[in-house]
Amino acid sequence: MAETSEALVLKFDAEAFAQALRTARDETRPSKEEEERHRRKMEVWTTGLGVSGLVLAARGVLSPLSMCLLGMYKYGKFAILAHHSLHGGWGRPRRGWFAQGLIRRTVDWLDWIFPMAWIVEHNKYHHYRLNEDADPDYVQRNTEVVQQWRLPLSVKYVIVAVQAATWKWFYYASNTLKLLHADEPNAPCKEELHEPITVSGLVTEAAKGRPWYKSLSADFFLRVMAPPLLMHFVVPPIVAGFLLGPNSKGSSSTVPFSWSTLLNVIGAEIFTNLHAFCTIVTNHAGSDLWYFEGACKAESPEFYLRAILASTAYDAGNDVVDYYHGFLNYQGEHHAFPDLSPLHYQRLHPKFKRVCQEFGVPYVQEHMWIRTKKTADIMVGAGKHKVCVGNASEQPELWMIPKASAQ
Repeated sequence: MAETSEALVLKFDAEAFAQALRTARDETRPSKEEEERHRRKMEVWTTGLGVSGLVLAARGVLSPLSMCLLGMYKYGKFAILAHHSLHGGWGRPRRGWFAQGLIRRTVDWLDWIFPMAWIVEHNKYHHYRLNEDADPDYVQRNTEVVQQWRLPLSVKYVIVAVQAATWKWFYYASNTLKLLHADEPNAPCKEELHEPITVSGLVTEAAKGRPWYKSLSADFFLRVMAPPLLMHFVVPPIVAGFLLGPNSKGSSSTVPFSWSTLLNVIGAEIFTNLHAFCTIVTNHAGSDLWYFEGACKAESPEFYLRAILASTAYDAGNDVVDYYHGFLNYQGEHHAFPDLSPLHYQRLHPKFKRVCQEFGVPYVQEHMWIRTKKTADIMVGAGKHKVCVGNASEQPELWMIPKASAQ
């Protein structure tokens, strides 16, 4: 019997699709010299933001501009320099030493997130179990408690806003660190480890005397949280207090400490949390993206397909726009090929989208604010992910865009 025209349209050649993506990757590869120049450019931009923000923060007055500049500095350190360095985007040697040890961590990326813990949580689990139950960053599962609360939706959205302003230190720092301790004696069962561990949950369980949580809590507060707390929230106000003098506006009259500088760096922390929430937490959340039951083989056609079906892109195309998004506006490309440089993702993007269009694979790309709203909908229970049981590549009827209607 002859196949219907619709059945022909919905045929998906997974191997050809994977090969087309690899070809696009190889054809757009920058030279090592180009990648080094681009990396240095990103470092100069990031350092400039940090120095400018510190100067404005230390003037003895509240400065919203300093909050934004310092917030963008922290974001650039995290989303661009640390993220791509620890993926090997600028070479494996750099990945081996970047932010390793206290001195290099202080210089390269001093954040609430412990670098070695992030490598395990993000590079290993999140990237290779994307939007599965084993993905520690799966937003829909991690916010089930908010979804289940019997509160008006408007109140839940306010709760999400508070979480967005605090998520890096309140949730992500401890939730990444737990996987570094997962194989230690007295570790919780796998089901309990799958649940998110926040600062409050960590302190509560440690107070109950549970040995694993006590060990995790000690590591969390001493090795992970203490250095950034000291360097970001204690040292700058003290230095500013010395420079401004004890009787200056915004400073303490008894000890060299600038309260206005402290408020500025606190404002920068809130800003960078909100900004990172909108451009990071939103990467794989929304009712138009997919959840997968079951794992798949890395670097297989199914792996590439899931990278796209579970990801969203944002506005993109030049260094200014891409810096603002942390070069995380190429999530399909990044999850298909995690170890490319930011410049490579930028050049790959048009061809990658074209391949998706040719094979009927939906490439989601929307403005950051639209994705933030869709993520908040998931978090409060107003939206749910699409569900795929088994291999998506074997079920194109679930997701494929018929060629007649492809854009």
